[in-house]
Amino acid sequence: MQTLGTELDRTIASWGPEAAAALKRSRNKDRFRAAVERTWRLRPDVGRFVLMHTNGIYIAKDERPRKGPDRHKDWWVFGMYLDDAMARTEVDAWQSVLLMNLEQEGFAVNELRFFPAKWDMRQRRLFPELWEEGESACVPGNCDGLKYQDEARALDIVKRAVFLVFEDTELAWALLEKVRGASVREMFAAGPTGETAVRDGKRQGEKRYRLLLYVDDVTQTKPIVEAYSEAIRSRARLLGLRLGSIWVRKAPPLLAGKHAFKRTGTSEPLRDEALRGGSAE
Repeated sequence: MQTLGTELDRTIASWGPEAAAALKRSRNKDRFRAAVERTWRLRPDVGRFVLMHTNGIYIAKDERPRKGPDRHKDWWVFGMYLDDAMARTEVDAWQSVLLMNLEQEGFAVNELRFFPAKWDMRQRRLFPELWEEGESACVPGNCDGLKYQDEARALDIVKRAVFLVFEDTELAWALLEKVRGASVREMFAAGPTGETAVRDGKRQGEKRYRLLLYVDDVTQTKPIVEAYSEAIRSRARLLGLRLGSIWVRKAPPLLAGKHAFKRTGTSEPLRDEALRGGSAE
């Protein structure tokens, strides 16, 4: 029995090789987008972020020799180029789910591979329509303007800023995983009467925030944070979060085994209000 898909394929083939190839690329792009959106359906802002930072995709047969009972079977690879470390981290964490969704979209592939976009590839955008004016600094949860009271989203910006500073994913995690608890608090400056009732930056129309990091070993972590503080604050500001300072504090016993910055999922802000008023180490 003829199906709509079969008839469509025949029609496309009749258009000639160039037109058929262009339409195939367009269909593959649409199916890839659908797979990404389904993978991050519970966090659509993250899915959008991954799409924005995907520079190119490809499907190819791996010709390298393989071992095992399936060594004589064809092995197809779906490849992705991404220009952002946070996007690569998300794909790395969810690659098995994304591969499953790619297969559901009709991609007959066996493996997902992703690579950092380099040189001219970084200038390409698979979905340029997502890069509208003013969105170049957009991060997950921040496309419509960051709500600073949502500390989880603010900490996600901090996490991405660290990745932008260190570039190497594992070096970034070496610092982030030292943080047991984290909090983002609005900074206050002394008003005309000396009272701390005026929000710092209010006259400039910008709020500023203090980042508090609770770690096990302050003497080890604090010098690292101080060395990269200016760079982290600079990257965070470009992403929409104005950090006035970063404090490192000793993590109390109740934070043992916890991590504020997650390898998968949204960052977890410190919820215990009693911890927020302590002095900086």
